[in-house]
Amino acid sequence: MYPYFLCAALAVCLSACGGGGTGSSSDNTSSPAATAAAAALTAQATADNKIRLTLSGTGSTASRYCIRQDAVEPLASDACFADSDSTLLVQEKTITPSNTQRVTFTTWRLSGNTVSRHASVSTPGKTCSAAAYAALTAANTTLPAVCIITSSGESVLLLDSVKAPITAANFLRYVNQGFYDQTVFHRFWKDSLNFVQGGGFTYDVNRVGANRYVEKASTLTAIVLESTAASGLSNTAGTIAMARTNDPDSATAGFFVNTSDNDGFNSKTARDGYAVFGRFIYGAQSWTDLLNSVSGSGLITNPSTPVDLQWAYQIQ
Repeated sequence: MYPYFLCAALAVCLSACGGGGTGSSSDNTSSPAATAAAAALTAQATADNKIRLTLSGTGSTASRYCIRQDAVEPLASDACFADSDSTLLVQEKTITPSNTQRVTFTTWRLSGNTVSRHASVSTPGKTCSAAAYAALTAANTTLPAVCIITSSGESVLLLDSVKAPITAANFLRYVNQGFYDQTVFHRFWKDSLNFVQGGGFTYDVNRVGANRYVEKASTLTAIVLESTAASGLSNTAGTIAMARTNDPDSATAGFFVNTSDNDGFNSKTARDGYAVFGRFIYGAQSWTDLLNSVSGSGLITNPSTPVDLQWAYQIQ
């Protein structure tokens, strides 16, 4: 879905880009920062590519559990079945950074001599640094936060779930689907307006030219516009807002990041403008660097060299 631009009125219509959720393939799944109620295995992505795995045993005390980083079924004699505590098992594993793959940890249960698959959880292949986590701690807030890694660096996004609850919750659902992982940014504006737009395209090297940008179908229904007139938020530098079509209530997964104050995107009424739902508390400069990494000026669409969004995952 490509946008049209109402340049004369400075009401640039940033088209919404859908997204296809990836998720993890397992009996039970969980996002890095959320616990799936039916799963016994949860994972918390922490700083510098460490994943803290927690296995809450639901079987008998006679059962033993083994956590592996691959899908290979262990033998009953495998040394990783040594821990017999079926109430709580915590393992910390350091994963190898990857820009192309998620990491799936699988739990196997040993009862007698029978080995069975118990649960699994998918985590990012790369996590933000300790400095990014420290910035969140320094912010001293209970608002949801997302760590985003692009080809220009890392940033921490604080979601304003108080002033823009519908929009923030929608974005977080897409994050926790793993849907933004390994997508690309497709629209850049370097002029009186300055922003980077993405959230729903992948890049297929087997295609030709602009056709390499492949739009993904949205996985959630469109949301109601939370205008800046109602929320009191503003499209200032370092904020994030939802992209949409000319229909005010059409936003799905597409978003844009303001790298300058873009007052023209703010609402004049309750039915126009673009909904701001968060601000970057760490790494805001990386978005300016990302915009400047693309050659040209004015509107730049589908650059020949893709600009990557590697990971987006909830850290609070």
